[in-house]
This record gives sequence, structure tokens and C-alpha cells, in this order.
Amino acid sequence: MARGPFGQLTGPGPGGLPSLTLDNYAYTNRDGQTQVFKDAFGYRLYDRVRIKAGTAIPTAEFQFFQIPQGSSSPGLNFATSYPRTLVDTNIKAAGQIQKGRLFRIISMQVRLIGTGATDTTYGSSGVGTELPTAPAGAATVSVTNEFQALIEGSFYTFQVDDRDYEQGLGSHFPSPYGASGFAGGGIPGTANTDTVAVTNNGFGRFYQFPVIRNIDGLRQFSVAAQFPYAITPTRNWRLECCLEGLLYRSVV
Repeated sequence: MARGPFGQLTGPGPGGLPSLTLDNYAYTNRDGQTQVFKDAFGYRLYDRVRIKAGTAIPTAEFQFFQIPQGSSSPGLNFATSYPRTLVDTNIKAAGQIQKGRLFRIISMQVRLIGTGATDTTYGSSGVGTELPTAPAGAATVSVTNEFQALIEGSFYTFQVDDRDYEQGLGSHFPSPYGASGFAGGGIPGTANTDTVAVTNNGFGRFYQFPVIRNIDGLRQFSVAAQFPYAITPTRNWRLECCLEGLLYRSVV
């Protein structure tokens, strides 16, 4: 088993990993010296879309990781554009990571979380478009029923270049991130708007890829998503896709 600058990264053999390409894991600096890529750390690449209450979600396919931070984007089911910040995504170029980096993805997660009460008000423009602007709950909703409609009524495909890989419903890519718990009462006032029901995709579990997916710098990738039939939500949602793994970069 051969060893690369990151350790055991090349085959051959039944237990060996395939040869990976990342500018040959090295580059030449301004002094003519060869430097190897050796800095690795846990990394999450995430991207989210915003969904507005009272409007049907389009059934056309859409893609995550194609609108980078700093760009403007409309919502999934509304036309008002808003500037995308770290609240929305940490990708910096459409469908690719930076040159000279390698992202080894071990898990894809679809995050959707909701509570048993709708938000009081939503922003109408700017960074906070259709995001909650007040913490107080408004009308009580059947969050479990709506969550089930959204997470089981959407389909996702992980793609690299022109090839499709892992596919499944939102429920097949659970996320450990976000509040987890069980439905409860908690009604201190006369209005039933403080229900503490919480629903989350995963409750601490996540799906691990059976094969680690490797993305080199500048290689095109995406996660295609689709709602095959129209769903009209009763509350605003944020639907997020998260790719989690190890990122390798040069030390200079």
C-alpha cells in the first residue's frame, strides 16, 4: 500500500483507496520549492433555499450549491430576491470548490426543522427576506403533518460532473443538526400559540455514504432536488442541504 503526503491514500488492493488527483498534491511556490498539501480539517459545505407560506412550491427541478455567497437569489416559491450571506450558503463559486483543494465527503444531509407555531412576522426585503423577525409564536400548526409532506415529498440526487450518485427522498438523508425533541403542551396563556412541538429530519442520526465522494478544486458538482407534486406550505421554511467530510488544503 503506497502512501501519499496525507497518509494512506493510494491502492492497489481490495482495501486500498483509489488514486486521487489534486494538482498531484503539490505545487511550486515563488521560490521554486515544491510544497505538498497537508492541512486537513472537518468541513461542512451547506446551501439552503427559502420557502414562503401560502404559495405552491414549483415542481421543476432545482439545484443546491449553484448560487454562491454574495449573489442575489429569489426564493424557491417567491420572486423577491435577497442577497445570499453565510445564513444561506458558504459556497463561494457556483458548483465548485477552490482550486488546490480536495473535499472528501462522507455524508449528505437534508435539513428541515419546524415548530408547532408559525412565526409572527417575516421580513419583506434585504438579507432577512421571508425570515422570522419576531420570536413570538402566532397560529398553531400541525408541524408533523406539514414536515412529513415536505420531507417525504421531495427527491434529491448527489451529482459530480455529469454523473448521478446517491439518490433518495429527503427522509433518506437525515440531519443531526437543529433542535430535536417531542411534542409537548406548554400553554402558559389562554391562546394555544406556545406549543413546543418540534420536528426535525433525523433526531441525531445521519446517513453515511458507503463510498467516500471526492471533489477536487474546480470540479463541477451539485445536489439536484425536486418536489414531484405541488405542496402549499402553511408556514415559512428553510430547506438546507449539507455535505460533510474532510477538506484538504495547502499550508503556505
